[in-house]
Amino acid sequence: MFKIVEKMSLNPTVSKMTVEAPLIAKKAEPGQFIIIRAREDSERIPLTIADFDRNAGTVTIIYQIVGAGTMELDTLEKGGFVHDFVGPLGVPTHTEGLKKVAVVGGGVGCAIAYPVTKKLHEMGAEVHAIVGFRNKDLVILEDEFRSSSSRFVMMTDDGSYGEKGLVTDALEKLIQEGNEYDEVIAIGPLIMMKFVCLTTKKYGIKTVVSMNPIMIDGTGMCGGCRLTVGGETKFACVDGPDFDGHLVDFDEAMHRGTMYKEFETQAREKACNLLKKEVK
Repeated sequence: MFKIVEKMSLNPTVSKMTVEAPLIAKKAEPGQFIIIRAREDSERIPLTIADFDRNAGTVTIIYQIVGAGTMELDTLEKGGFVHDFVGPLGVPTHTEGLKKVAVVGGGVGCAIAYPVTKKLHEMGAEVHAIVGFRNKDLVILEDEFRSSSSRFVMMTDDGSYGEKGLVTDALEKLIQEGNEYDEVIAIGPLIMMKFVCLTTKKYGIKTVVSMNPIMIDGTGMCGGCRLTVGGETKFACVDGPDFDGHLVDFDEAMHRGTMYKEFETQAREKACNLLKKEVK
């Protein structure tokens, strides 16, 4: 059992939870993830580590409340406990030797992009952070990104905050201004990462993406998180989650991501009914 030391809502659909896990905090690096179970009979949920404090022995996760598992997780409060909290898993994001980087985050993917931005900034790299959301109400981690980047660009689809447009618009503008990046790191919805990669490919800029396919055991045994990268099968949990974006088969990944939509809908509805009964 792992104690929840902080819990807060970042927007109507996204929550932040800090968990007491000293052994994980001691080894965690940006880009890695944990697998969590809210209760003994809950589903296993892979969540990227959003932050960690080695001195306090805590690990922070940020999750979007979209399915049965995250709905159940969100019923837990500060002072309570999660049943399982396993990690750190996956390969840390490569940051060594990078001098100038553009980090592009989309939606809740910004929770993954932030620790990478923070580490690069602490290493002395020049970091240009571009974050995008559908509208102002969904913005998260703005202050954190501003304090960890040399240049910060906020984009919203509807123009309700920051600049109106897509993150690819902002990225291409920065490139055309003459910024020469050692690497672009993109983290967000698959469609966003696909078009970031199409943008950077035109300019020959190495681009790394963080993949989050369906995952079960997190150790490479089940094969549920398989991807095609450069024509080869890779497993996001042990080979990633970071990959060369110009080699990822995004269309295949997006197709596989829709395979269980009907099952997920049924599970979500069942969870809603169970939670309503518990409230009563």
